Amino acid sequence: MPNLAEWNLIERNLVSTTLAVVLLSACSPYVYNREITSFANGVGTVVSIHQTGEQTIANQIAQQQQAAHVAAKDRLDLLPGCDSVDPSGNPPKLADCAVAKFGDKQRPQPPPVQAHLASDEPLFAALKAYAAALAAVSNAADDTTLAQATQGLTSAAGGLTGAVAKLVPTAPNSTLVTSAGSLLGQGIALYLDSRRYAVLRAIVPVVDPSIATLGQTVEADLRLIRAHQIAQLQKGLHADVAPLQAETVSTLDRSDYQTKLAALQTKVAVFNQARAADPREIANAMVSAHHQLAAALQGDSGQIVPILTAVSSFSTAADQMKAAVDAAAGATGTVAATK
Repeated sequence: MPNLAEWNLIERNLVSTTLAVVLLSACSPYVYNREITSFANGVGTVVSIHQTGEQTIANQIAQQQQAAHVAAKDRLDLLPGCDSVDPSGNPPKLADCAVAKFGDKQRPQPPPVQAHLASDEPLFAALKAYAAALAAVSNAADDTTLAQATQGLTSAAGGLTGAVAKLVPTAPNSTLVTSAGSLLGQGIALYLDSRRYAVLRAIVPVVDPSIATLGQTVEADLRLIRAHQIAQLQKGLHADVAPLQAETVSTLDRSDYQTKLAALQTKVAVFNQARAADPREIANAMVSAHHQLAAALQGDSGQIVPILTAVSSFSTAADQMKAAVDAAAGATGTVAATK
């Protein structure tokens, strides 16, 4: 929840943006540059959370497998792919090279949570590409840049809607996105903002049902990541508190006691931060922000307050969970992904 100073800043931003719309409305439509850029940044944060979570889980599974090998003193070997140097196949790719149990010819199947997150990578990549393409159109500064950005947005929107349709064929997803390039030729005398607005209006409402469907995937994946990290943090908490629970705790010297207590308190703070992160809030805010933008474009309303409010909620929720996931990754020895 924003504090008083943050609410005052939001209020000043709303007032200044509203005045800007009033001044611009006489000559050109408002194209929501700032709101779309903020939405794209929020999507980038969500994708970064997904990457960090997936890396964290993969690293922890690898560490557990290594510990199992050590405990059992397994007979080990290299996969046959370690003898290959160049990519092969269609599409060409490098063969797997990894340490494995003696006699194994391929990697063991990943656990369901790891496989699920990996299978959703293309969806998150498509979402990020679409959001970046939206920002490119809304910020295009000349005709050449707008033409290129429009092609990019058409392609990214088609990729996103296609990916979502494959994910949930029965869901009410978006209809096929066709090229919006023809909009650029509707009157050479039109202001650049008018052409940018026309492109956004042609594509954003069409993609909106797919964003709503994808919001369910975002929530589900972030819940998996959150649950896994919380479980790992709980194990760490109980391991760290054990020496302080023991009857022999009084035998610890003051420095050692202080070090153990500080480490435990740090992990408790990280654990509470992870528990407070809300994947549903992030997903709902993302869907709401995009829907508000689509509604404003369809209705030619020029209303920015609902969009600005929704985008602000999305950015805040995404940033909070990113901080929590990064802190948990650090506490479990995993490097966080960048945007």
